[in-house]
Amino acid sequence: MKPKHKLEPWLFLLPALLVYVFVVMVPVVWSLVYSFFNWKGIGAMKFAGLDNYVRMFSDRKMLTAIQNNLLYMVLGTCVQVFMGLLMATLLSNITRGSNILRVLYFIPCIISSMAICKIFEKLLSVQPEGLIAAIVSALGGKPKALLSSPDLALIMVTLVDAYKFCGLYMVIFYSAFMNIDHEVIEAAYIDGCTWWQQYVHIRLPMIKPIFFTVVVILVNGTLKSFDVSYILTNGGPGTAS
Repeated sequence: MKPKHKLEPWLFLLPALLVYVFVVMVPVVWSLVYSFFNWKGIGAMKFAGLDNYVRMFSDRKMLTAIQNNLLYMVLGTCVQVFMGLLMATLLSNITRGSNILRVLYFIPCIISSMAICKIFEKLLSVQPEGLIAAIVSALGGKPKALLSSPDLALIMVTLVDAYKFCGLYMVIFYSAFMNIDHEVIEAAYIDGCTWWQQYVHIRLPMIKPIFFTVVVILVNGTLKSFDVSYILTNGGPGTAS
């Protein structure tokens, strides 16, 4: 019976494993192989060795793109983790209307990137004057074209992307908070634990595995992100975003 029990998990795993191998691993290996050749998709393949890699890492635009992507990853991950935790914390302490708030927080996740970007494009517009520019003008300031600024364009793109997805991580953190044994929290309050101490020393440590899972998902997602930057700024101004 022992060999049978060892085989059963692999039999259940086999369908998903086959899909993963042929959909993910095989294309990755073939892409790696193709990277050592010069090929236009048709005709003969000419072996190029490391020439493609030398040319890629000698391209200033490529290096700028890598630098921007790393900044995008760090800032986007920090903002979305913080906002997800903040919204989950607020929801877990609200008794009335929490269902409505969960829906409102999650709505940006289900709206298309095109719609989100067009909304923020209008909000951040200076000519014609958008809502943000109108508020700045009303306060006596001088509106700045945030999406056209080489120093701020990437930050604004990152924040718009974070706005779209932070509701998803709010749901994950909120579910993790709700799964904590309520008796543990009650015992902490009885022992004189403050609200802040309860979160820092009890709730957050107890959801540590979920926290690291969210960070891994976020890093993976931000490294692959493209649509928001392309729609809002088309990568510009210049190569700023």
